[in-house]
Amino acid sequence: MPEQNVFLPEVATGELRERLAKVRYVFSDLDGTMYGPGSCALLNAAGEHSLSFVSVLVELKRAGIEVIPCSGRNRSMLHEDSRLLGLKSYIGEMGGIIMLDRSKDEWEYFTADMAYDSDCGLTPHEAIEQTGVCDEFVGRWPGLLEYHNDMSTGYKHREVTVGLRGEIPDEEARALLDGCGLDLDWADNGYLNYISAPTTLKLPEGVPGRAFNIMPKGLDKGRAIKRFCELKGIDPAETLAIGDATSDYLMADYVGVFLLVENALHNSDAEEFLASHPEVRVARGRIVDGWVRAMRTLVEAQD
Repeated sequence: MPEQNVFLPEVATGELRERLAKVRYVFSDLDGTMYGPGSCALLNAAGEHSLSFVSVLVELKRAGIEVIPCSGRNRSMLHEDSRLLGLKSYIGEMGGIIMLDRSKDEWEYFTADMAYDSDCGLTPHEAIEQTGVCDEFVGRWPGLLEYHNDMSTGYKHREVTVGLRGEIPDEEARALLDGCGLDLDWADNGYLNYISAPTTLKLPEGVPGRAFNIMPKGLDKGRAIKRFCELKGIDPAETLAIGDATSDYLMADYVGVFLLVENALHNSDAEEFLASHPEVRVARGRIVDGWVRAMRTLVEAQD
């Protein structure tokens, strides 16, 4: 159990309050952080009907704070999420798609350290597929790994990354990528809250499975936030990020304030991360409950 001072207070004081008072942009992970069970906006963490999330979202808007989803989800999913929630920007596919203004269709691909020629006629996702590494992954671990169907929209809707789900050894996955001919990374996008149909997975009992991404080398949510802020002229001191998974940790070094929801403490590397980032705070409450409490603390600090 972490020390008490790592938890975010309901009312911030001192230097923490000063940093929160500057925040005008919240970069938020979605699944496992901002949404309720089943990625529903109208449920609390216990699965009970609740308007808490919607109410706090309205409070943030009234306070002049913009929420920017920063997710592994693809464009089609985030486009609808942002439209329904009244949000104008998002970062998708672990940073690979940077949507600056949905209403104006202002966006760009971001491939970090992977060489990519936008005139090649392929999306970055298609360029990765052409190496053959995707088929090699799925063929090597039948029943333990499959393409992530993005809540039945299909993995082919991805443009930069390749979404996978299941449970395999990370070190073996990275070794496969090292020999594929492109500069690629293997990213753990957190434990699965549920597995949407259809599925071919046959995971051992008690193994929930994780979401994974094959992605351009060096691509992560943190670098994508940096790029977003450069393009929009945003001072990093005006930013806050919040998440739950190991992949979300990479946002911490690019924002003024970084928070975790309480379920992040179940990550095997959470203790190590918190020790190396003493300024990080944990919002009490699992998934959306923690998110709502964190945002209430943020809004209160604007007074």
